[in-house]
Amino acid sequence: MEMRAGEEDIEIAEDMTPSVVPLSYALHDAFLHSHCSSCFSLLPARVRDGAKAIAAARRIEMDENGKNDSTLLEAVLCLVLTNAVEVQDNEGRSLGIAVYGPNFSWINHSCSPNACYRFIISPPDNVLPFRDDSRLRILPAGTKSDNGVHNNIEFPKGCSGSGPRVIVRSIKRIKKGEEVTVAYTDLLQPQEIRRSELWAKYRFICCCTRCIASPPSYVDHILQYCVHCCCDDFPIHDQIVSETGDEATRKMTDYVEEVTAEYLAIGDPESCCKKLENMLITGLLDELLEVREGKSQLNFRLHPLHHLALNSYTVLASAYKIRASNLLALHSEVGGLSWEALNMYRISAAYSLFLAASTYRLFCFESSLLASVANFWASAGESLLALAKSSAWDSLGNCGFPVLNLSPLAEHKCSKCSLLESFEVNLSFGQDQIRKADFDSVSNRFLDCFGSLLQKVWGFLIQGCRYLEVFKDPTDFTLDIWDFDVRFTHNDVDFNCWANKSASEIEDLGYVDQWRMNIFKLGVHCLLYGGNYLLQDL
Repeated sequence: MEMRAGEEDIEIAEDMTPSVVPLSYALHDAFLHSHCSSCFSLLPARVRDGAKAIAAARRIEMDENGKNDSTLLEAVLCLVLTNAVEVQDNEGRSLGIAVYGPNFSWINHSCSPNACYRFIISPPDNVLPFRDDSRLRILPAGTKSDNGVHNNIEFPKGCSGSGPRVIVRSIKRIKKGEEVTVAYTDLLQPQEIRRSELWAKYRFICCCTRCIASPPSYVDHILQYCVHCCCDDFPIHDQIVSETGDEATRKMTDYVEEVTAEYLAIGDPESCCKKLENMLITGLLDELLEVREGKSQLNFRLHPLHHLALNSYTVLASAYKIRASNLLALHSEVGGLSWEALNMYRISAAYSLFLAASTYRLFCFESSLLASVANFWASAGESLLALAKSSAWDSLGNCGFPVLNLSPLAEHKCSKCSLLESFEVNLSFGQDQIRKADFDSVSNRFLDCFGSLLQKVWGFLIQGCRYLEVFKDPTDFTLDIWDFDVRFTHNDVDFNCWANKSASEIEDLGYVDQWRMNIFKLGVHCLLYGGNYLLQDL
């Protein structure tokens, strides 16, 4: 079972299916009281209490009617395990699962896919009509078509129009008759983990071009490379690194997973930040090794593009944001803490921005990472805008900063990169207007403008963060990343001196308005590029 492009080539950023209605779907229990179980959209506040009661009643009914046909249950379970996909909202939260018909479920996996998919989570009346008018441009292998639309196979029609819909979209140019593939797993994981997950869930070993590449591609090499090994007592030999690196990676993986699980279970963001940042900075000491006549310890550190480092940035951005929110809540009761909350928001935004820049570096070598990169840019933009609009700035007094609002977008045009104009053209004339040449042109202009704004705020964002202070430019990975004594310096502002000043002293410096406005501009750029331009391409 596989799906192929029909009787025509498919260009990048084109829908290949109309919105596909699921055959079956189910919300996760945690969302039964807050989201509609029919369409997965967020329920109005007045309905949520009733939904919570209905969810409780359903659980009671299931317990009372638990004696079902075990054969039928086994068949349904196998179908779900094999074909169900996690339904995610715009924030990346997994709301539930859904099973779709062959137009979607017959699309095979690749770790370097040429297509992706997105969900439409809204009441049926709000679904954009032009999406439903899109042609089905992919066919089961071996079937014929009429003008690119198959007409000789009768597929199930789904749940009477309800449920979260899915649309398949190209992220690469697909030639007529070429197989269409999507990713069943996280593409920012190294080959070993991807293969392990695919085997555990689907019972196949991926042999796509990315997985069988020898030597491994740059992206796979960097995602799993436990880069650095050092010891003060003797020179490190390649043989020692190769013999101990795998074990060190396993220990680091266990450590990151343990810290993350503890953070989610206990809810101590401060402890989480300290533990993860200490691991990123100091690395992991390996067990004592016999070397020559004595014993010594090896220290392993992660490359900033290692998949464990990328996971850590995501957790750190979340943990610092939670710390800021907690401090603001406390400030409303006792006062005097909003300045510290602003520092937490700063570092949270810095990690989000660093994650976007890091994954963009990988995307330059593996174009199938487009969907992940778009989401990270959008998330960074949202974090920067939240920082710029945060009430924590109130601790600096009345700085005269204007009320910030993204609507209408026309108020935030940038003459240098024209990103907004490109996005408006895309909306006005249809998504098929953008082609790869336009994509590259807009991306290059965005990066130039992004770099200019970044220079003005990066030092402010990372001040006090021991790990990020190493990186003078988050888009430059050519520096010696293991020189952790490097500190960010700026010609105009002494940020090390700024870190120890009070809020009133900072206000007197006269840089507050500049920092805040540039953070806002940078956030608009990231959000438009990732959340609108790239995702619109998807």
